Amino acid sequence: LIYTNFKGGFVMMTLVNLDYYLRTENENELQHRQGRHTDYSKLQTYQSSHGEIYYKFSVNATSLHRAILDKKVLSDYYNLAVIKQDRYENVPAHIHDWIELCYVYSGSCHIYIHSQSIVLQQGELILISPDTPHSLDSCHQDDIVINILMSKPYLNGTFFERLVQNNLVTEFFIEALNNKSVQDNYIYFPAKKKNRLADFINQFLCEFYSPSVTSDALLDAQMTQIICELINVFQQNMELANTSENQIYSILKYIEKNYMSCTLESTAEFFSMHPNYLSAYIKKNTGSTYKSLIQNQKLNQTAILLRTTNMSVRDISAAVGYENINFLFKKFKEKYGCTLNEYRMSNS
Repeated sequence: LIYTNFKGGFVMMTLVNLDYYLRTENENELQHRQGRHTDYSKLQTYQSSHGEIYYKFSVNATSLHRAILDKKVLSDYYNLAVIKQDRYENVPAHIHDWIELCYVYSGSCHIYIHSQSIVLQQGELILISPDTPHSLDSCHQDDIVINILMSKPYLNGTFFERLVQNNLVTEFFIEALNNKSVQDNYIYFPAKKKNRLADFINQFLCEFYSPSVTSDALLDAQMTQIICELINVFQQNMELANTSENQIYSILKYIEKNYMSCTLESTAEFFSMHPNYLSAYIKKNTGSTYKSLIQNQKLNQTAILLRTTNMSVRDISAAVGYENINFLFKKFKEKYGCTLNEYRMSNS
């Protein structure tokens, strides 16, 4: 396919071109082969609660300029960075402010998150929360690892915010990445179950490395596809892990379906648990209380009705189970940062 833009025509990158591009050794990799390695001595260091020393990777004007020159960030698209992991060199323990999607395009990758040692094979991914110390072993010639770094504001933008409103499993997925009360947050996505993640990511990389005149919109749309498929795989894995010892998926789906009528006591009875145990179990596995899960589901439904119907605010309040409309106003603004009418107008 041939595209034409104001800079002239260019050929869209194919999967064959992508493979050649990723396997070609860059300048840093050639230097690593000669025994020259990255100097981290000027970076700020911290010590974790485990006694581990790690570096702080941050962005400044110089590093951003270098990232643009190295094609890790597009000059007119700052929403995220795409970094091919340099081979032939260990990456020391470090933290940063971004959510990181580590994807193994080819070969394998050995990553460490404190005491956890994880080997990712081709087609597998791991999502790492901000400020989670992690390190990687040196990659060999056939090991191609892609790190996609996303800021929280990017993921919490309008297109992603709407995903949260679909169900509690989606919200649980996002809380697993953003919950500051939980340390060492990561989500592992094995390649055993058939999914479309590799196809979506490879298409995203083709557009990123050979941007068209509509690359901003395409990259946003493709990243939405990737996030949606991650959530699908996340839900499938929760279903597979849903045993008598691990029932959080079933509990979330039960609350999602029965939020209008269920109570802590009735939910506990349904799952043959004591109410106090259920409360603690939910808190441990989601970081949220039972009450907040119910409240979030009501607010999610409120947002959906505001976007998709012409119902009055009073009727919506009754439909989602809020008898006190002022309480709904207060909680909705706390979550979405605007009034119900403002939300409706901006999403109409």
